[in-house]
Amino acid sequence: MAAFVLSMSAAAAPARIAASAGARKVGGVGSLGFRQAISAIRVPVKLARKAESVSLVIVAGKTKKAIGGGVSRGGKIGADGGGKQKTKKSAAKRYKVTASGKVMHRRPGKQHLNQHKSTSLKNSLSGMKQIGRSQLPLIKGVLPYSRAKIR
Repeated sequence: MAAFVLSMSAAAAPARIAASAGARKVGGVGSLGFRQAISAIRVPVKLARKAESVSLVIVAGKTKKAIGGGVSRGGKIGADGGGKQKTKKSAAKRYKVTASGKVMHRRPGKQHLNQHKSTSLKNSLSGMKQIGRSQLPLIKGVLPYSRAKIR
């Protein structure tokens, strides 16, 4: 399924492209390129605010309007960086913050292929282990609303 984005200039002037594309018929078959054919589609756009950027995303013939100010990579909502941080749910399932602020995780190596491992090794892999100090800033970023203060 192909997805692409139209800019405002392409959506504002489709008649110019369609008129020039109509003159390019070769042997009775339209020879529009992919980009010209898509930019010739007339899509009504209403801007909510002038300060926001607007892009049109067309996926399998359906249009969606994406207005600027969505979720950025930093995990905050809004183009200006304001708003609430989001908890990374995958990290919330993998790590446990204790009441004293330690971050614990499960030990790897006990999911499968355990028949050749000794009982003492499997027992030691059962327990939780504390996250190292170098990883704590990363955990603080992905779990912004932990009940205990991560230290």
